[in-house]
Amino acid sequence: MEPSLRISAATLQHLFVSLGPSLGLWRAAEIAVLREHGYRRPVLDLGCGDGLVTAHVLPHVEIGVDPFRGALARAARRELYAQLIDRPLEAAPLAPRSVGTIVSNSVLEHVARPEQLLRTAARLLRPGGRLVFTVPTEAFSQWLVLPIARYAAWRNRHYEHRNLWPIERWAALLDSAGFSIERVRPYFRRRLVTAWDGLELAQRVWIGRYRLFGVAWRRLPSQTLARLAEWAADLDLAASPPGGGRMVVARRR
Repeated sequence: MEPSLRISAATLQHLFVSLGPSLGLWRAAEIAVLREHGYRRPVLDLGCGDGLVTAHVLPHVEIGVDPFRGALARAARRELYAQLIDRPLEAAPLAPRSVGTIVSNSVLEHVARPEQLLRTAARLLRPGGRLVFTVPTEAFSQWLVLPIARYAAWRNRHYEHRNLWPIERWAALLDSAGFSIERVRPYFRRRLVTAWDGLELAQRVWIGRYRLFGVAWRRLPSQTLARLAEWAADLDLAASPPGGGRMVVARRR
C-alpha cells in the first residue's frame, strides 16, 4: 500500500485562487509528491512555465528552461530562478555534466520526441544525478467521466497529450538514454480522476462571453475558499499503481 499523500490547506487555497479548482487540485498532488524527493544542486527545471509549481517545492532553482517567452516573463517575476533560458533543452547553452537534478512537472507527456529529450537530459546530468518528473499515466484515459475511446481521444487532444505510457515503456526509454529508475510514486486514484474530469468539464460551459463556473468561482468569498481548501486537505491524493499520474525518479548511470 502506498503511503498517504496530502498537502496543506494554505497551499491548496493559493492554488485554488491562482488556477481554479480542478487544475489547482491536480497541481496540489504534483507538488505534494515532488516535495517527497531531495534535490541535488544545481537544479534545472525543465519546462518550468511560470514557475508556480516549482515555487511550492523549492525556495530557489538555478536554471529554468522553457521555449515560451511569455511564461518565462512571469517566472522572472517570482525571483525563483537564477537563470532562465528561452529555448528547448536540446538547444540550451549548458555544459555536459553540469547539473545535479533535472525536475520536470507535466511536460514529458506533451513532447513529440521524448527519446531525444531524455538523451539531452542524460548528457547534462552529472553521473548519479537524478531526473525527477511527473506525467499522467496510461490509466488517465480510462478513468475519465466517460470511459469510451472517442471521449478520451477528445480530452487528450485538448490537453495535447502524446505519451500516456505504462511504466514499462518509460523504463525502456529511460534505460536507452542512460537512466535507471529508482522510484515510482503514483497519485490520484480513479475516483479523483473521474471527479476532476467532471469538474474540469463544468468549467468549460460558456454563457455568452463568459465561463459560467469561472465567474461563480471567482466570486466565492475567501472564507468559502478556505473551507473548501480545508476539506481538500483531508483528501489522500496517493493511489495504488498505476494511478492517474505518477512521479518517476531516475538516476543517471
